[in-house]
Amino acid sequence: MAQKRTRERSKNLTDADIEKIVDITDGWSGKLTWDDLISEVELRLKERYTRQTLAKHTRIKSAYDSAQKRYQDTGDEKKKNTIEYDVLLQRLERLEAQNTRLIQENNALLAQFARWEYNSYANGVSKKELDKPLPKIDRR
Repeated sequence: MAQKRTRERSKNLTDADIEKIVDITDGWSGKLTWDDLISEVELRLKERYTRQTLAKHTRIKSAYDSAQKRYQDTGDEKKKNTIEYDVLLQRLERLEAQNTRLIQENNALLAQFARWEYNSYANGVSKKELDKPLPKIDRR
């Protein structure tokens, strides 16, 4: 009877890991597939995650979708130019992709803030209570 090979589970994604993965997608040029992203994440983070694991994180999914849209808008036909121009163009594309993603994240956070503001008002929480400073932490 054949023995089943059990694969050890990868560690949970931290905020820092998610940020690294988002940076990978922001800097991606050309067509991006989940398999490509999984391979690159494994290469850089030394952990192998599934498509489902990566896609369940909103920031990763949003960055992946942005990379897909970027590829569809530009296509894979880039002119051959000097190395310096290519480096600058890659940097510009990365910054534009990062900017687009950050705008989307900011809009989502603003919508969340508006929801919280309404819910706090509806439940009688005053602005004074919301603006109270956090309690000091005694770390002795």
